[in-house]
Amino acid sequence: MENINIEQLNTNELVSGLAGVLGKNKDKRIVVVGTTCTGKSTFLNNIKDAHDMDELVFPQLSKEEYEYVCQHPWTPKIGETMTRLVKEKVKIEAGKPVFGTVVLDSDLIVYLHINDELLKSRTELRNANFEDAKNMQKQIEEEIKLSNIPMVEFLVG
Repeated sequence: MENINIEQLNTNELVSGLAGVLGKNKDKRIVVVGTTCTGKSTFLNNIKDAHDMDELVFPQLSKEEYEYVCQHPWTPKIGETMTRLVKEKVKIEAGKPVFGTVVLDSDLIVYLHINDELLKSRTELRNANFEDAKNMQKQIEEEIKLSNIPMVEFLVG
């Protein structure tokens, strides 16, 4: 009898679902946003032509900028600085969705929404700070509201 990994099955279903949303909107500039531990890296590794916001922005930062935005604990001021830097340095092209934590100028936002219980579990597994993740999530949700960009909410848990 074959063992089926439920977590992997769920991941495959989520990847397929998100790929479907992106495929239907491939003519648009799309930013996919979510707090830490929402599965952005997993999606990135499984979705063609997707880009990691961090990989686009971090090589462009000065040593001082890098050290500032990577310090802990996360604060809204750090988030504001990272938002400014990303908006200055990263541009989105149609058919090449960018995954990250900052709402960029785009035609569509896909918001990776995670419930608190799963976020707490994932942050513990990754030795990440749950409160930092929640604060980042609040900032992302605020940026989405202020952006007036159409948004699709994609539930990851």
